[in-house]
Amino acid sequence: MKKTLGDKILIVFGGPHPTFVPDIIKQDGVDIVCRGEGEYAILELMQLLSQGKDYTKIQSLIVKKDGQIYENEIRPLCDVDELPFLDREIYRDIDYIYKNKRQQVMLARGCPFDCTFCSSHAFRELYKGKGNYVRLRSIPKIIEELSMIKKRYNPSCFFFHDETFGLKKDYYQEFLNTYKRAINLPFSCLVRADLVTEDFIRLLKETGCYFASFGVESGNEKLRNTLLKKRVTNDNILNCAGFLNKYKIPFSTFNMVGLPKETLADVWSTVDLNARLGPRWAWFSVYQTLPKTELAQYAQNQGYLKDIDVDKADATFHESSIILKNNPKAKEIIRLKNTANIIIKVHFLRALVKRSVFILPWDGLYALIDKFLYFIFYYLRLTYKMGFMRAMRSAFFIIRHLKELK
Repeated sequence: MKKTLGDKILIVFGGPHPTFVPDIIKQDGVDIVCRGEGEYAILELMQLLSQGKDYTKIQSLIVKKDGQIYENEIRPLCDVDELPFLDREIYRDIDYIYKNKRQQVMLARGCPFDCTFCSSHAFRELYKGKGNYVRLRSIPKIIEELSMIKKRYNPSCFFFHDETFGLKKDYYQEFLNTYKRAINLPFSCLVRADLVTEDFIRLLKETGCYFASFGVESGNEKLRNTLLKKRVTNDNILNCAGFLNKYKIPFSTFNMVGLPKETLADVWSTVDLNARLGPRWAWFSVYQTLPKTELAQYAQNQGYLKDIDVDKADATFHESSIILKNNPKAKEIIRLKNTANIIIKVHFLRALVKRSVFILPWDGLYALIDKFLYFIFYYLRLTYKMGFMRAMRSAFFIIRHLKELK
């Protein structure tokens, strides 16, 4: 965000990267870094700026002013029920967001698990002694927000963006039953394979779930549960997919390639496990070393990053990574990532694809095929009854803005 202060533009950085790499405050053009949750810190900043008062002592902010840096302690975690509803009106001029038929809402904030590739553990450490990191909103408050969105924006569906939908069974069961009575629109959500039961998946179906997603990460169970500390077995994953298939809820999976210690054979195991699951789409990302995560520190300690700063990245999670560039099988891994969904959809082509990723250097074609299949099998499913023309407009919007970011 930016705020005009006389003739000066005051620039504020926030989010996970500034939170865990606060030294960016020393860079030109960075006036303030907000660490952790920003709602009340930014509110206080705006109030003090409007009153012309000193803003260097606000909790959770690191402020650079007149050549001096003021670092303040992290404020306690907020009560999520006290927060106002998201202001969706600020996107009025962006049709793709403002008129999107799939509106997003969060029921909870925070994740209790310790996956080494994720920043949730680092956030919990940051807020130690400052409140419960995992917080559930009150169900009446959520229903009030959903009712407002339904009336004002006329969505065809909702996406519940909780990191783990179904974390506290009684709470989510009560919510789903209330949602069915009060809102009754299709919805999609993110689940965790070791937490779901057949009864819960049945309830999802009965209350309108039209799409779900969950993490596989790696098809190598040992890699998943020792290196990544996902604590999810292959049986958990197969059972979750089995329940979703039984109740005819299409689903996608999240997977990573380019992990430390990972071989090309491990990537094949991830592809093959997905072929057994039968997802509508298997999302494959290239692992990136996020600052202050346990896996990034492991990669640095084990020499996978060599002399490269773990806090810097030079590629996107679609293309490559610092670690993958040092892997002698990097080209084959990226080619397999981009052709994985062909194998998953048509498994008898496995042998043909396996030969092609080694022999045919058609990297641009592989990437194009991946994008095409993504649009056909995944993107069109994200929004309930999106409509082809709306999907095309949304896709072009995304492509245009991705090009601007390169």
